[in-house]
Amino acid sequence: MIPFPTILLRLALALVLGALVGLERESSAHAAGLRTNALVALGSCLFMIVSIYGFLDLLGIPHVQIDPSRVASYVVAGIGFLGGGAIFLSRDQDKVKGLTTAAAIWMVAAIGLACGAGLLLIAGTATALALIVLVLLRYAEPFFLLRHAPGIQHLHVETTSAAGPLIGQVYDTCVRTGVRVEKLEVRTGKEGEILMLACLVPNVATLTRTIGELHALPGIRAVNADLHTHGSLIF
Repeated sequence: MIPFPTILLRLALALVLGALVGLERESSAHAAGLRTNALVALGSCLFMIVSIYGFLDLLGIPHVQIDPSRVASYVVAGIGFLGGGAIFLSRDQDKVKGLTTAAAIWMVAAIGLACGAGLLLIAGTATALALIVLVLLRYAEPFFLLRHAPGIQHLHVETTSAAGPLIGQVYDTCVRTGVRVEKLEVRTGKEGEILMLACLVPNVATLTRTIGELHALPGIRAVNADLHTHGSLIF
């Protein structure tokens, strides 16, 4: 058995490293924050310590074999249930959210296991890399998405009456301006009807042009585009 101060060091380091990742999640107002990630890292570390050193007395018994990796594998499998609780479908944006938080929980569990196994330098390095992904890539991601990938935008077109010809004009306008309509719904509003469009837009300039042409159509009262990362455009 290793000395108790060494065990205490591993537990404390796992708690601190997990708390660092959790602090980043907490600052972004995610469900699994500082305390959750700190406890996941601490618990994973304790599981690993118990798995390695908790059954040393059984080594002298005939036909008894100890495999410390078994507990680690169960931790990896079990942490999926906790991470799954952070994943949900946002009905307002029609997209799955919480995947990054679930991945952070999974990563924190691995950091805790590394601390429990005595791989302290590796655990610290992995934590630093995880924070780079969570913090720095958050600011770099929109740049790459805007330049290299089109995004789904939701247009709310308020009309006096969503008749068949008007829906056709809205669809033709989107196609002519380079916007691909993925989904179209008609809903009843307080002062008329609303066309809900989920569109694949290549860039902001195309979106602005499309909104302007839609607003110029007869029977259109207002056009609202929900930009999830850049606010909203209203014409």
